[in-house]
Amino acid sequence: MSSIRHPLMETSDNTATSSPAPTSTARRSGRVTKVPDKFSPDAPVASKRKRAAEHDDDDAENELPDGEDDAAGEDDEADDSATEDQEPRRTKKPSSQSARARKPAAKKPKTNGDVPAASMNHASRLPSRPKKAVRIAIARRDGDGLYADIFASGDSSDKVATEWYHRYQADNTAAVTDLVNCILLSAGCDKQVTQDDIRDPENCQNRLADLQNVYADGGITDYPLISRAKSSKPFRDLLIGFFRSLVTVMHETDLLYNDPTLMENIARWVASMSSSTLRPFRHTATTTALAMEAALVEVAKKLDDRITKMTQQVEAEKARKSKNKDRLAAIQNNLEEANRNRETCQEQITDFFETVFVHRYRDIDAKIRTECVEALGSWIWQLPTVFMEPEYLRYLGWMLSDVVPQTRHEVLKQLARIFKRDAQKLGHFIDRFRPRLVEMATKDSDVSVRVAAIAVIQILKDTGMLEPDEIDSIGRLIFEPEVRVRRAVLDFFADCVNDSIETKIEAMGGDDIVDELFGDDDDEDYSSPRRDWISIKCLAELLAAYDAQLEEENHTEAPRGLDIAVEMVQAVAPETRISLASQVLYEKIEQVKNWELLAGYLLYDHSTSTKSRSASKGSSNEATLRGAVAPEGREEPILLEVLAAAVRMSLSPNTDVDRSRRRHRVEGVESPEDSAIHLATIIPRLLNKFGAEPSTAVVVLRLEHCLDLDIFQQLRQDSTTYRRLLDEICIQFERHQDRGVLTETTAALLHARRYDELEEITDGKIADLWEAVINTLRQFDRTADLGARLNLDVAAIGKLGDVLLKMSKLASIANCIEVLEAGGQLEGSDAPAIEILAKIVHRGMLDQVDEALDDLEDEAVSFAVKCCQFYFMWKVRSLIGSVQAGADITSRDIERLNKLRKTYQDNLIWTLSSRGTNDDLRLFATGGLCDLHIVFATLRQVIEQQQKQQQQEGASHSSNSKKYAPLNPLLEPIYPDLINELIEIYDAAERAYARCIKRALNEPTEDEDPLDDEDQFSDDENDAELSPSEKKSKELKAEKALCELAGKLVLTILAKMVDQVGPHAGKLKRRMLRNRNKLGNNLKETLAYFDEGRLGGEGKSGGRKKGGGAAAKAKADKGRGPDGTSKKQAISEEIIVADDELSDVEVDDDDDPFAEREPEEGSAEDLRRRELLDDPIEDDEAEDGDGGGGVDGDHMDEDESVLGD
Repeated sequence: MSSIRHPLMETSDNTATSSPAPTSTARRSGRVTKVPDKFSPDAPVASKRKRAAEHDDDDAENELPDGEDDAAGEDDEADDSATEDQEPRRTKKPSSQSARARKPAAKKPKTNGDVPAASMNHASRLPSRPKKAVRIAIARRDGDGLYADIFASGDSSDKVATEWYHRYQADNTAAVTDLVNCILLSAGCDKQVTQDDIRDPENCQNRLADLQNVYADGGITDYPLISRAKSSKPFRDLLIGFFRSLVTVMHETDLLYNDPTLMENIARWVASMSSSTLRPFRHTATTTALAMEAALVEVAKKLDDRITKMTQQVEAEKARKSKNKDRLAAIQNNLEEANRNRETCQEQITDFFETVFVHRYRDIDAKIRTECVEALGSWIWQLPTVFMEPEYLRYLGWMLSDVVPQTRHEVLKQLARIFKRDAQKLGHFIDRFRPRLVEMATKDSDVSVRVAAIAVIQILKDTGMLEPDEIDSIGRLIFEPEVRVRRAVLDFFADCVNDSIETKIEAMGGDDIVDELFGDDDDEDYSSPRRDWISIKCLAELLAAYDAQLEEENHTEAPRGLDIAVEMVQAVAPETRISLASQVLYEKIEQVKNWELLAGYLLYDHSTSTKSRSASKGSSNEATLRGAVAPEGREEPILLEVLAAAVRMSLSPNTDVDRSRRRHRVEGVESPEDSAIHLATIIPRLLNKFGAEPSTAVVVLRLEHCLDLDIFQQLRQDSTTYRRLLDEICIQFERHQDRGVLTETTAALLHARRYDELEEITDGKIADLWEAVINTLRQFDRTADLGARLNLDVAAIGKLGDVLLKMSKLASIANCIEVLEAGGQLEGSDAPAIEILAKIVHRGMLDQVDEALDDLEDEAVSFAVKCCQFYFMWKVRSLIGSVQAGADITSRDIERLNKLRKTYQDNLIWTLSSRGTNDDLRLFATGGLCDLHIVFATLRQVIEQQQKQQQQEGASHSSNSKKYAPLNPLLEPIYPDLINELIEIYDAAERAYARCIKRALNEPTEDEDPLDDEDQFSDDENDAELSPSEKKSKELKAEKALCELAGKLVLTILAKMVDQVGPHAGKLKRRMLRNRNKLGNNLKETLAYFDEGRLGGEGKSGGRKKGGGAAAKAKADKGRGPDGTSKKQAISEEIIVADDELSDVEVDDDDDPFAEREPEEGSAEDLRRRELLDDPIEDDEAEDGDGGGGVDGDHMDEDESVLGD
């Protein structure tokens, strides 16, 4: 066929796809290409391509048409630049016809090779004509001819194709015209070709260029193949089905072989449209060509089967002794005809592949690329004798690096089914692209692609085509944070465990020896050796090996003790990679589901020596057994974490793990009551064995959280079991100084106190712990002045810090007022413990630097701050209860509490003021100072509510005020003189985070210190030495420090405990809002709480606009109640504002509403901020009638007008 037809690329007028020699006026694409950051394909050798040079396309085929809407989808912007690396760019000489093909009716600014790239890109984005109304081409149901038969008649594709065949027999030109017009209508083009156009194949390109220009002028952005209209859902299926049926009919009627000009003409129009710069034409024609190619592949498969069958018949006929020459001749003639037909079919297959697929597999549109990949996979699957060759397979390999995840996913989908059948035949292809597959499974940015890649790797493992290091790379994905990846790799990991089990059994001597060693497994006895222990041992070995590899690659240092003390990092990670892996292993591995089996293995004494026993066969077997299943190295800690995860998933009714996993629980397990009692019995035994090491003790203590303590309330006779468990927990609290262990023991005690029946038992244990730590604290108080810094050596200050840490943990569990206020019986230390703790806070005042002791000193101070904070929280809670109950509060108790509060507050101020830089303790002390005042602000709100409630009930207002007047000293705000220092601390935290994220800050206002340009990025040299993970850790810590500080300052300001009075009132808030939009969403959302407070303040003020006239007055009157007061005022005062009689300090709530955001330059707000317009907001005094002429009011207005935002 190829000898008699004119190939598409050889026609003289085919300027859309020909590639003449480049000239000086060559037109280059103005399209912006996106180079993928991660996925870059292997550059193939150009000589490997089977197509002729004249079949190569150029950039014009992948260009967006000048008239096509730029918003056709984000896939337009993601050009397959990977393919542009495979072949060099080609330029071509523009001809009149090609210009017509690319030039729309209304011209846009021209671009050529002489224009810089930047200007080209800019020009391509600026339309030079008004936008037209968007039009959508949908699948039409009112058409006629072949289009109506396919999409509107309801007939099957085979019937429609047969009817078209009969029309072709009657008038071939009219039938082909109808077929081409059907393709055009399917692309959304209403214009049609005529029979004259069909009779003149040389003018095919010109006619399509005219149609393309008309189509582009219509401004159509949607076409049937991509339309989301419900009526268009089966459109693609009908279109593909018809053309596949058409090729089948042509084959069955021999029209495909007897009339080669028909397929040549169809192929010419389809291939030309597939090279169009107009997406609807290109996509529709490509879909049509791929459908016809798929049908040709099916035909070729049938012909191959026929040829094989006839060949066997010829050989059988020749082998007969009595040959039937006529029959043999007939069979040979049929065989020769089938071979000729097969050659013709192969020519058509090759022609479609070279003229359509080779160009469109790297199309700019990801949908087209994905369809090409899907089609190629189907061809390889159906006709492996032709397509399972390197010249075809390589396209799948190249498309593994496509920039669009959907295309990569489709490639993997096709490779998966091909590998399942023919992996052994594709050794060269697999060797070449296996590293890329492993890379996709481990590092791809799209989770779905990673899951699909893991499935392909699983097939390669089953066929034994993976290297050991590749198996390890995939196996380590069991620790992946993404749960979909962990589940995808679960079968792969389980196979690795099974392989390890088989290897170990062979090393032990085979199944017979193993059966002899273990005997019959007793389902009820998990404490004696059993065959399942081999599986547990192999699982532990594999997890330990992969964990060690990851730890070596990503070594993480333990956090500083001071970071934990100031709550910058957690003492215990909520989830480790072992626990994450265990969550999915629970679904697959039976030994993990049965947590009692794991517990039996861990509690078994694997270290018993057999040297003292006789050298009998039994002793030898026991030694073999212990050598095979005894844990080594980190295997026991890892299995402990697996056990903890299995228990949590098996017993916890409110587990965070997916509820659907409950169906995987082992059948026949004991009742929840028996399981809880069994677990409560096992935990003390595990603590006895593993409690010496903090890392293992933490994991065992977590098991207590899984206990359903309601069971122990219901089964009172088993309270002794839980009492023994509490004894072991308290022993761990006393034995360890590790932060993680103390955190878990505290959580266990809190868990126990939630149940009334167990609260009394738990409180008794807590009282014993309090007595021990306070006695130790008093020993320190006797021997040293705990308020002076650097008067203890390293060992002593470390031990003091451990005692204070335990006290802070105990104070968080239950009410500690009584124990901390009790006087001491020890000579030389008779002061209450809370006074000693407040004095220890003074150790935070930094006079001189001692690198060996400073961190330990700061840790001790931070724990003392925590203790004091919990004490004041419990104390305020007690006072709130007294106020709500109307009980009397003695003046002596209030004076003692206020004295203690002032001592603690002053020591916090000494701590934060004595430090020139924002170290951890300075930030923590600042937060403690805010917390102290926030706690007492809640007391003020309760008093207000009680007074208003009593007023409504008719009680005397004055008597109520006098009753709680002695509480006023407790409600004092932070000293106004500290405002500048708080601003300095906040400013340093802000600049520290800005340096981490390389963000420039807004310029300060006139009354603030200017920014130090050198300081803004002064840490760049130090950061250069950090690893990416260390840089990220530093950035997160800086952001957390800033957001926590901002959050506490916001709460303190909203509680009216700071930044309310004095010459600098409102200054702190304005400073905090200066960079609210510069430093990320976390800080922005934290500072957004100011908006709620500002709305409440505005509602209270009820201010009026200057010169508002009658409208403003009516609006103000509308917001007032019957007594003439503002309706909003009552709401705001009830929530925020304290009663005047509670405090001698008058709070001014007037805030500049324009200080909340950065005004646009030149706007009224900007002019007002620069004092070019009057501020329309009057202060509260102005509304009260004094006209704002007071000194304080004038001063406040001046501050706001100068400071601005």
